[in-house]
Amino acid sequence: MAMVDYEMRKLIGDLTKDVIKAYNIVTPITDIERVVRTIGGGIRLDWSLGAYSDGSIRKSSDNSFEIAVSPLQPTTRKNFTIAHELGHLFLHMGYQIDDELWNQQDERVYFREGNSNMEYEANEFAAALLMPEDEYRKIMDLHTEGDLVDTGEIAKYFHVSVNAASNRGKWLGYLSW
Repeated sequence: MAMVDYEMRKLIGDLTKDVIKAYNIVTPITDIERVVRTIGGGIRLDWSLGAYSDGSIRKSSDNSFEIAVSPLQPTTRKNFTIAHELGHLFLHMGYQIDDELWNQQDERVYFREGNSNMEYEANEFAAALLMPEDEYRKIMDLHTEGDLVDTGEIAKYFHVSVNAASNRGKWLGYLSW
């Protein structure tokens, strides 16, 4: 089973912090589509994706990319899907990081599906982008009473699903499995 180990999680977290800083991304992200435009890409709805994937990303020009998302998902899921595709953009396509890798992306399309290492890494990036660790801890502390953490309130704050907020807390070691 593919997973993200501690070292890779740290590298992805550091990269995500760099992306947030480089593009002046304000969290919580309330308009993920604006973030995509700021980074240099575009988003389109793709009704055909719903059957097998929530989203995909591809290079659309020398300095741009396009994310396709299924309109058949709730907004919170769509936010995570788009952030996941941004994970592929930076981690696996080399956008603004590795020119040689980016130049090789002409026909490749990355889909959000399956359980490969690349998918886990893109999920980790998405979680770190949408729920930065320091901010997650601060919001979690505001919504904790005794041993009870209200992940619903954390999810609302970050505009993600309760499942995404809960998983982020678990992977950060703040919530128990």
